Amino acid sequence: RPLPIAMGRGLRGGDRFNFSALRLRSAARPDIMTEERQTYFEARAPTWDTPLTAERDAMLRRLLDIYAADLHSAAALLEIGTGTGILIPYLREYAPSARRVSVDLAHAMLVRARERCPEALLAQANVDWLPFAAVDTGFDVVVCHNSFPHFPHKARALAEIQRVLRPGGLLAIIHDEPRAAISAVHAHAGAAVAHDLLLPSDQMQALLAQARFVDVRVEDAADHYAASGRRASSSKS
Repeated sequence: RPLPIAMGRGLRGGDRFNFSALRLRSAARPDIMTEERQTYFEARAPTWDTPLTAERDAMLRRLLDIYAADLHSAAALLEIGTGTGILIPYLREYAPSARRVSVDLAHAMLVRARERCPEALLAQANVDWLPFAAVDTGFDVVVCHNSFPHFPHKARALAEIQRVLRPGGLLAIIHDEPRAAISAVHAHAGAAVAHDLLLPSDQMQALLAQARFVDVRVEDAADHYAASGRRASSSKS
């Protein structure tokens, strides 16, 4: 059963991005690759979480610090692939003024996210067909934390992210482990995600550029991975 966006208090004011005016659109039927990944994550949601160590907390903050200015000034933020919602409290801290929505493909993951963050705005959604109809302004920031490798149609997903970003808006793809470690875990995790690998820096840069992102940056570091780009501003489009 899809989880609709939960409208909370304070979302009907005169803010630039007004969620009360946001229209949801019907989702397209997912293909077999998407369904396989959804089944995989639905089954693993009950045992997905591991303890949040001090080291991981520090790494998550280090990653978000890269985009701190955009997050702090954001009026509307979308997180794609929230899982059990581990990043939601951090986004609340780093983007205190933003209207934040977190989506995930797996309903069972969202149930866990709701338990962690009862006040969060959550929706079940496929990145290939985000459930947001056209809006005048769009999201200021889109964050994909530990989720981008699981998007089976990356070019299509990036086109959807472009559609919901405002001109000049930021896409941030972050992983709090290095690329090699993430790819190794996925390769041994089961057939559904065995080929969900993070791209090397040059390939990620090319993919984002082909998707018409500008100001593309990729950090393929020894202890983390971060990639970002912006939707071109209206004057550059």
